[in-house]
Amino acid sequence: MSRVDAIRARAQSRLRANADVLYRHQGVFTHTQNGRQREYSCRFSVEDPVKANRDQIAAAQAFAAGESVGFRDVRELQVHPDDPRPPEGAVLTTPASWDGGRLEVRSWSQDDDFTGQAVGFCILRR
Repeated sequence: MSRVDAIRARAQSRLRANADVLYRHQGVFTHTQNGRQREYSCRFSVEDPVKANRDQIAAAQAFAAGESVGFRDVRELQVHPDDPRPPEGAVLTTPASWDGGRLEVRSWSQDDDFTGQAVGFCILRR
């Protein structure tokens, strides 16, 4: 096993070991395509990028501009590594509301080299 493989395994192990703290919420995202609905039950966390670092804020601002929404309506989503990632266009249906609005997945970042995790950019529609 290479050094990179060892670091990757350790990072993924830590994610799973701390999952109850990192992915504090559980819910169902629903995606409708061609008249068919599919549900994605997962454990997840949602962050307001206002509290993030400069790189995350810049990415969220670029996303907001591309989606023609206010920066204040952008949220970042991370899903437990063992759960299915809801596809773009999926909406959080259980619970029915998130922070007073409807949470909709719009895009996913590239997977992180070490953790395999991606960040979902969501729009909070109020």
